[in-house]
Amino acid sequence: MPTKLLIADDEKNIRMGLQAMIEREFSGLYECVLVKDGREAWQHVKQFLPELVITDIRMPVMDGIMLMQHIRELEPERRPLVIILSGYDEFQYAREAIRCGAREYLLKPIVREELFGALAVLNEELKERNHLIDDSVVSVEKDRLVGASVIPDRNGSMTRAIQYIHAHYSEDLNMAVVSNSVSLNYTYFSQAFKAYTGLSFVQYVKRLRITEAKKLLKCQGGKIYEIAANVGFDNAKHFNKVFRELEGMTPQQFRVQNQKGN
Repeated sequence: MPTKLLIADDEKNIRMGLQAMIEREFSGLYECVLVKDGREAWQHVKQFLPELVITDIRMPVMDGIMLMQHIRELEPERRPLVIILSGYDEFQYAREAIRCGAREYLLKPIVREELFGALAVLNEELKERNHLIDDSVVSVEKDRLVGASVIPDRNGSMTRAIQYIHAHYSEDLNMAVVSNSVSLNYTYFSQAFKAYTGLSFVQYVKRLRITEAKKLLKCQGGKIYEIAANVGFDNAKHFNKVFRELEGMTPQQFRVQNQKGN
């Protein structure tokens, strides 16, 4: 079954161009719907539940940021993955888009390879998410058939925990808060999380924050301490230490090597 993909942009030629590029590269993989502003996009998201959304950040009626804020209010299993498009290579736009949950931030004019790469990554994420949902359904059905009392499925709990972490990584986040959010005992959660992800809670959050920081570092503007704060570090010194530990270089060195347009 094709993946439902919603494309929102107020420029018709961009909407049509994106659809054409995607359908040529991924023949039969996506069912595309095109809309011209954020309000139409939000109505479509609520009614037809697309799995992916590609949206411009600047549109009339409702912009891409407001659209993503609405999307974040949906239940995690109904929430599409979002790619943001922007003609502005500026820190403030990237920061707001990532804070609102955008998985990718692509600059116009769109580079085909960057678009295809982003779609390939998100398609794998969707496969994993759907696989976990299927596993949870099978597990609950087995419990029902044998007459057992249905308990929360561990993988389902971990999926919800990871979704919670991705939504709140920029805040003061700790394992007690996340384990409470999925109604699991602290010790059990710690063991189950590591078994599921292969990482401790602290390691996972560090990696996520550095991944999001790298996206911001590729955009123009934004002080290192601002980026650190926006991804959840309480000070730039700690941010620099963790970044070097995971990436083998400082944030500034990474920025110089990866600045868009260089």
